[in-house]
Amino acid sequence: MHSPLNPRVIRRKEEPDRIVELVHYEAEPGDVVPAILMIPRRRTPPLPAVVCHHQHAGQYELGKSEVAGLAGNPQQAVAAELCARGYITLSPDAVCFEDRRDRRFEGDSGERFLSHELLLKGLTLQGKMVWDVKRALDYLFLRPEVDRRRLAMIGHSMGGVETWFTMPLEPRLKVGVASCATTTFAALLAAGALHNDGMYVPGLLQWGDVPDIVSMIAPRPFFMLTGQDDWRFPLQGAKEVLTRARMMYRRLGASEALELYVSPGGHEFTDEMRPRAYNWLDRWL
Repeated sequence: MHSPLNPRVIRRKEEPDRIVELVHYEAEPGDVVPAILMIPRRRTPPLPAVVCHHQHAGQYELGKSEVAGLAGNPQQAVAAELCARGYITLSPDAVCFEDRRDRRFEGDSGERFLSHELLLKGLTLQGKMVWDVKRALDYLFLRPEVDRRRLAMIGHSMGGVETWFTMPLEPRLKVGVASCATTTFAALLAAGALHNDGMYVPGLLQWGDVPDIVSMIAPRPFFMLTGQDDWRFPLQGAKEVLTRARMMYRRLGASEALELYVSPGGHEFTDEMRPRAYNWLDRWL
């Protein structure tokens, strides 16, 4: 059962083209999620909204601020860029990042500690992260400016992983975009690519692999982007996800709703890739 969100607007700044709010809400009782909400001005609500999930990159000091374009890599400023295109964007801190860091720990120790604590309780870090996205959507449902029928999610790397992990469990998300985040676990294991603790759900491979998860998104539109030389998410596995998941999309008469774009680069969300992602959201929302 969903506990009260207890939402609060901490700060509000009116800019020429947008309104920027720092908001707080509770994912669970006492677990406060700081998030940045951006609302475009000179647009008539209700407007489509996008949950913009930040990357990992071992940058625990960064989270919502990077996708909001306030710090970090400009390639990651998807929330700011989408707001400029007319979308309401919500950028929450993932657990263990930015204002949700456990100050007792340095580096990845806080993430590992939480992962182990949840395992002891019969839970997983991935389950916690999916739950937090669901609560972000609960928050958007409270905002009168948001068109509840037009909700999407976008993310790069860990943010993209959370997109394909969440969408099968969250029908309110109508469109998804994952940059440099989609391959098979078989390809990851073969390449020796190690990811954050949240990627690994005990027993998952007994039931299926990433293509099976993406298949459960069908027939909703889902766009994958990847780098030709991205060793963290091998291209061979990304192509397998496309091939296998497309069978379900075809069965449901939605072949055009699943695509994979391959960039000539590596693990990045380049100036050439992002407009393709935004055009996908424009097309379906």
